[in-house]
Amino acid sequence: MHIYIIAQHLNLSGQGEDRLYRLGREYAAREHDVTILTGNGGTGLDLGQKKIGLKQVEGQTLVVFNVDYNPEMSRRKKISAYLGFARLAGRQGLKLPRPDLIIVLSPPLTAALPALRLSKHYAVPLVVDVREIWPDAPVQRGSLHNSLLIREARKLEKRLYEKADRIVVSSKGIADTVKERSTGQTGVTLIPDQADDIEIVGIYDQVLKGLVDINKPQE
Repeated sequence: MHIYIIAQHLNLSGQGEDRLYRLGREYAAREHDVTILTGNGGTGLDLGQKKIGLKQVEGQTLVVFNVDYNPEMSRRKKISAYLGFARLAGRQGLKLPRPDLIIVLSPPLTAALPALRLSKHYAVPLVVDVREIWPDAPVQRGSLHNSLLIREARKLEKRLYEKADRIVVSSKGIADTVKERSTGQTGVTLIPDQADDIEIVGIYDQVLKGLVDINKPQE
């Protein structure tokens, strides 16, 4: 099995090590292929003037995009960074070996753009890991108040929920919102933030059951 994990912001070390990275490490140990498409913020990889870098870490292939981002940026620059990552991930994903499954992390919601495109192109299942409801969260924080952008984001959110084969969330509140806004056809699974590696892998094994053969190593 070959898995794409698309996550613009993914911490790969320390106490904040992301659960999707830990999941990928476990599946790599089972002799599956795991390719992570991410931004350079959490990888510790200095790309200099390069747009894209490659790195092998704990059996996983990191495809790292040099996308300038920091929380102090203006709203316009953040949107540019989100769309820049989406564009690079979508293009590069078409050049990589075909996946059997795509997992995408939101936020930012724009990560859904390459995930939806690649899932359709390769005709493979799409699993969405939702950590925060967008565009609601940035609207509530006051960082997004452009009515046109909010309207387009809600369209993308709706499309993502409808096209996903499974949705994974990190709280009951998020689960309730996703269920309310989806068509009700997509299963929603809760993985608490405090879940340990064994719990995460066990829950994801159940999530992927019926979508892909998790016991078959990549040939």
